[in-house]
Formats: sequence, structure tokens, C-alpha cells
Amino acid sequence: MTIEPASAEHPPSERRRGGGAVAHLVLALVALVLILASLYAVRTLSLFVSPMLFLAAIFLEVVFIAVLVYALLRALTKPSAMLRSLAASAWTGLESNEYVVRFRTSRSPWVRWLRDRFRVDSPSGIWLTATVVVAAIPFGNFLSLAVHVVTHGPLTQVDQRIANLMTLVRTPGETSFFAAATMFANVQTLVLATVLAVVLLWWKRRRFLAGAVVAVVVADEVLYSVVKVIVHRARPDAALALLIDTSPSFPSGHTMRATLAYGIIAYLLFKAFKSTGAKAATVACYLLAVLLVAMSRVYLGVHWVTDVWGSMLLGSAMLAAAVGTLEIAARFPVIRGRRRPVAPGRLLAVVPAAAVVFAVISAPLLIQPQARAAPLHSQPLRSLDASSLARLPVYSETVTGDTMEPASFIFVGTQDQLVHAFESRGWDEADRSTLANTLRAFAVGFQGGQYPTAPVTPSFMASEPEAIAFQKATASNTLRQRHHIRIWRSGYTAPDGRPVWEATASFDDGIEFAGAAKIPTHHIDPNIDAERSFIIGSLGYPDHLIPFTHPQMGHNGSGDEFFTDGRAELVTLQ
Repeated sequence: MTIEPASAEHPPSERRRGGGAVAHLVLALVALVLILASLYAVRTLSLFVSPMLFLAAIFLEVVFIAVLVYALLRALTKPSAMLRSLAASAWTGLESNEYVVRFRTSRSPWVRWLRDRFRVDSPSGIWLTATVVVAAIPFGNFLSLAVHVVTHGPLTQVDQRIANLMTLVRTPGETSFFAAATMFANVQTLVLATVLAVVLLWWKRRRFLAGAVVAVVVADEVLYSVVKVIVHRARPDAALALLIDTSPSFPSGHTMRATLAYGIIAYLLFKAFKSTGAKAATVACYLLAVLLVAMSRVYLGVHWVTDVWGSMLLGSAMLAAAVGTLEIAARFPVIRGRRRPVAPGRLLAVVPAAAVVFAVISAPLLIQPQARAAPLHSQPLRSLDASSLARLPVYSETVTGDTMEPASFIFVGTQDQLVHAFESRGWDEADRSTLANTLRAFAVGFQGGQYPTAPVTPSFMASEPEAIAFQKATASNTLRQRHHIRIWRSGYTAPDGRPVWEATASFDDGIEFAGAAKIPTHHIDPNIDAERSFIIGSLGYPDHLIPFTHPQMGHNGSGDEFFTDGRAELVTLQ
């Protein structure tokens, strides 16, 4: 009996390709599951308005999408013989189609131009077409965003709310961390990384690539500087910032550097590595670096969110153009009749590593964040009657500006009087919504434990987050149930000169999974007037209800319904 070699029907190379395709399909499935989980986290954290966790979830979402796309492409290219055969058969059938024949033989200048755009044997064919299309997508989005910025569209109000919130969520440890992150894209670090990359590429006899790196870095600096001058957007108020920078704000130069300058180095490293794991790690580290630099600029208060988002869009468009140019140069003898291989060597990984080390060491010496007290501007009220109080902001709002509950309390008094009024009656002041506090609140809430000073979800009034919040536990002594009140400075003073405060209040009666995405959050008792009565009784002050809005029903940020008679308690603190 003759045993036929396995390679007669299924060569080992084909079996390896098939096995690789299956592995990449499994990786794509895992990435899809993680994308859905990250999307759920993004929705949840956008509701809780925890900036650091929200941006971390966004980063994971981007990474998992990149892994999904990469795994699908690899899975499709693994069984290459089968796919080539199917593609050849499909093309043979199309060649005989009358419309295809008419298109291929047409002498129309427009048709010939279009045919040339899809040629695979020309540098101005499919490769240039793909480069233009890929670069045009983020560039078009950048132009749309720039129009919003110039015309002060709705997104600029979101910018203001997030900038105002940042002053309440900073911690010394996070400030040091983000100072190092922003140092990674400072001009000193960029010069170091560029010089090191050029030296290594020149030593490897990749002089074309060395010139390309210099060209990309120079183009990046010129481009964002020109756009800054054209848009000429003011930076956030100095009282909100930890660093002072007086140059125009849009777009963020640091984020552009991270996206474009470090992007071209990440691309060269991606080409240098052979293993899938090393390529995936390169992409993940690059995306992480861009995200951390972008976050650092917002955290430090020197840029608006739309500044860094615009920088990522414009940087991505330019990076696509640069990568496309290098890919064309590697395939066609477009310069001096020679192809330009993109194979810089794995030694180039020294560049980002050195940049990270330099940023961590030099940040404490070159970047010294400093908080500044915000001046409190106020306007006097002639009296405390309904007509004068009508000048106050009425509704609380989400970070995107959606209207929520109307104010149900108006306090007159100093902050010390306000704190004493609540703490003397057994109320706890809520912690700030920092990363650590938010994580602790999540953990305690799901375990059914108690966290008496747990942070409340930040809300806004006239684009300002609440200045202070209080909560009081129920007999169940669990974080799942609590009385709570958010209090804002109104920006007005009473006739006696004391500040006027506004507040919204509701009773959390349990944990729910809200909306179609089933986001975990507190469910409020819809009768917010009952909570108003409880609080005024708890403080020991007499009822003094004044008309403030009108009887109405509405929804809070998580979609829970509420109803109110539209009146507010006017409390003169003692």
C-alpha cells in the first residue's frame, strides 16, 4: 500500500495558512466582544462624567477596533491561494459583462482618468487613490470641527463644561503623571526623538527614510502653527489652567506631534517587526501615547477638548498622506528611478523608549504645574423676591447641555454657613469625582456597601459643575440608597452682600440598569418635591416656597422621570 504524502493535497504551507486564518478569525471575534464591552463602558462613564475613566474607555475602544480590522485583514490574506483563485474567477466573469467591456474600451477622457485611478501598476493608480481617500476622511472631519470652533457651535459649550470640571477632579499624583505625558510631546523631547531617529536611519543607510522623518516633523510644526494663526482661538481661562500658554489654542501642537511625528516612527517600527504580537504592541503603544498626550493637554487646562480632537484628526490625515507616499515610494521607482524600501530595522524602537525616559526625568524640572485661585465674579440682586430671583439660572444640565431638573433650593449665606447647616444635621459632604473616588464608588455600590462621602455624578448649571454636594444615608445604610443635593454658586449676591446659591435635590432609591444599553446608575424617586420637603425638614428651617419655574415633568441625565410643582425653597442661612 502506498501512502501518499500529505503535501500532495494539502501542502504544509497551505495548512499553516489555514490555521493562521482561523487564529486571526478567533482574534477578530474576541476583539468584537471587547469592542462591545468598551462601548458599554464608554456609555456608562459618559453618564457618570468621570473624565479619566471615560477617556481610558475611549482608548480601549480604539485599540480593540484596530485589532479587529487587523485580524480580519490578516484572516482574509492567510488563505491567499484560495482567495486569489476566487478573485480571478470573479474577474473572468466580469470581463465578459457588456458594461464592464464598454467601460474598459471607452475613449472618454473622464473614463480613462477614472480607469487610471485604479491601476495597480502605476504610482498614480490605486495606491494614490487609496491614500487620498484615507487622508480625506479625517481631514473632512477636521474641517467640519474647525467650522464649529470658529462659529462657536454647540461643541464649544461642551468644551467649557469639561474645562470647568477639570479643576474639581485633579490630584497631585495625576498632575505629575500628566506633566510627564505632556513632556513626551514637548519640543525638547521631539528634537531628541527626531535627531536619534535620523542618526539611526542614516547609520542603517536608510537616508530616504531619515529625510522623510525630518520632512514630516517640519511639516507638522509648520502646519499646526499656520492653522493656529488662521483660527486664532483663545485658550481656556488662566484660572482653569495649571500651565500658562498665551499662543492660540486650536489645534493642539502637542497632540499633533504625538499623532503625526510619533506616528511616522510607529509606522516604521510596524514595518520593521515581523511578528503579529510586536505589530499589535506597536499600534497599541502609539495609540496610548497619543491619547495620554491629548488627555494631558485638557487635564492641565491649556487646551479645550475640541483642540486635541481636531489635532488628532488633522494629524491622522497628514499621517495617512505620509504613509501612503512612503508605500508608493517602496513599490515604484518614483525618485531617481529607484524604489525606496521601508525596512528601518527594529533598532528604531530605541527612539520612543528614549523619548519616554527623557520625558519622565525632565518633566519635574521643565514643567511645574501650578493651580491658581479663580476670581469670583458676582452681581448684586436688589431684593430676594421672585422678580429678582428670575435672573438666576434655572435648570441643571448634562455635560452635553441637555436640560435636567430645575433648582429646588435657593440658599443665601457664606460657604461656611452652608457647610455648617448640613454637617450639623448629619449630612456628609461628597468627595470630588476623582479617578480613585469614582472607582471606589463603583466597587462599593455593586457590593451593596456604604461609602458615606461617595462622589455624586457631576452636573452643570450655566456650564459650571456643582461647587459642593451633600448626602445623607437611609436606614438601609447602603450606597444604593441616599438623599443627596447638589449646590452651585449662582454668580449673584443678596442685598446684604452674601452669596446666593442654587441647588437641585433628589432621592436615590436604588440601583437600576437604565436605557437600551442597560447602564448601571442610581434610580431617583420621581417626586423630587418630596425630597425638597425632606431636606428642609432635616435642616430645621421653616418652609419658604417661592415660584421659580412652573409645574412640569422631565428626565434627568440617566433618563429617569421626575415631576415638580416648580417652586423652590428660599433659605436664609444663620
